[in-house]
Amino acid sequence: MSAAHFPGVESIIDDIAKCELRYRDGIEEKLGEDALLELLDSYLPSLVHAFDSQVPPPRERGGALALEKEYYEWRKTIGDDADARRPGVIRSFLATETERRGQFRLSRTQNGRIAAHFDAMGQEFRALGMFGHAALAFQNAADMYLPLQQKARRERSLLNRRRALHQARPPGVHRFLESIYDAVCGYSYRPFRMLGWMAASLVAFSVAVWVCGPAGYGRSLHGCLINFLNPLSFGDLDGAFSGAAQTLLLIESYLGSISMAIFFALLVRD
Repeated sequence: MSAAHFPGVESIIDDIAKCELRYRDGIEEKLGEDALLELLDSYLPSLVHAFDSQVPPPRERGGALALEKEYYEWRKTIGDDADARRPGVIRSFLATETERRGQFRLSRTQNGRIAAHFDAMGQEFRALGMFGHAALAFQNAADMYLPLQQKARRERSLLNRRRALHQARPPGVHRFLESIYDAVCGYSYRPFRMLGWMAASLVAFSVAVWVCGPAGYGRSLHGCLINFLNPLSFGDLDGAFSGAAQTLLLIESYLGSISMAIFFALLVRD
């Protein structure tokens, strides 16, 4: 028998649908996203209590996830109408979070499926412009990947969480700096991206030093490459490069030292 056919399971799904209707009232009342998230969280204690008291244990339902039927209902809604797609993903979130918080011990495979579903919901929330909801879904996914020791998937979820929070932030200096942080190293979750930026800076400085003269491009490129990794001494700079070129090499040496230190720090980050 399918888990969804048990009376206790159907009762919980009905309760989730009622909670979604109350959540819809909050949207009509123009509540902010933080208030809507608090509203969702307020539904969960009663849902979890009902789940623990009414739903039979996994051994009586063939080991299946009790509320999995509700997980994928939102994927049946096709189109660009956010108002039509939102109810399904909210019900799915409540069902997934209820089962995650329930008393029944989940298997490693079940935890992985729930984590992947949180990831999918996070992407749907982002598509709907519900960035706070997306950040919460991605954080839940990351929390579930941690005991599974799935580092790559956990870091992907944490990266998506940071990007969702970035999208929720109003335009300004902070958001601009965050955009640079993401572009350079993916909020520290994509450290090898820095190698591309370091290569681009080497090319840019070598061209700038060459333009300043008097050294040729080959000498300028060689000097910039050595200087980036190990700053040149004053004896190496005198005569070979003009005053403007020496200034550029000085700036490059600081940039190289800082970039390499950050890169290696990110490599050993847990």
